[in-house]
Amino acid sequence: MIKPIQLARKIYHYIKMRIYLNETIILFQHQRHTDQKSPATVVEANKDNIGDVLSFQDERYVKTFNRFLDIGDKGYFAYLNGKCVHRSWVKHKPQNVFLHPLLSISLNYNEAFIHYCETAPDARGKNIYPHVLSRIAADFKNYSRILISVNKKNTPSIKGVKKAGFVELESYKIIVIFGIRYVKVNRL
Repeated sequence: MIKPIQLARKIYHYIKMRIYLNETIILFQHQRHTDQKSPATVVEANKDNIGDVLSFQDERYVKTFNRFLDIGDKGYFAYLNGKCVHRSWVKHKPQNVFLHPLLSISLNYNEAFIHYCETAPDARGKNIYPHVLSRIAADFKNYSRILISVNKKNTPSIKGVKKAGFVELESYKIIVIFGIRYVKVNRL
């Protein structure tokens, strides 16, 4: 059951995205492998360890991640001192993927898209994110493209993505004013 505060946030977010929005999303492509190290251990997510995310996520994520596994996404968890502190997911079949709730692109055969990444606040600054991205890039090295998108305002994530060997491919300026959406693509 959704708590009243969560419902209020969802309603606010829904209205905000339809009245006024001005964001830039950067799409990155993996270009070169950089072997990243951290004190964390990276493992693939599966039905047996999916509940480990409860160490830094709430219960609803277990259902979401089980659904990801059911549709064929590949998950990665990072553990620090035996506790799950990071999650990243990869879509790797032809489909539409969302760079932003209001922006999707087509993922083609032999392309991978990294999404739904987060590191627990108390584990940040330990090179865990670049370490996980480096592992993903190694696992999907035979794919023609490995992509990831980041909001331009998320400086720490951009640093981690670049550190793991990704380069900017294009950016998308998304503007919404009273329900009218405008997207400008800038190929880099």
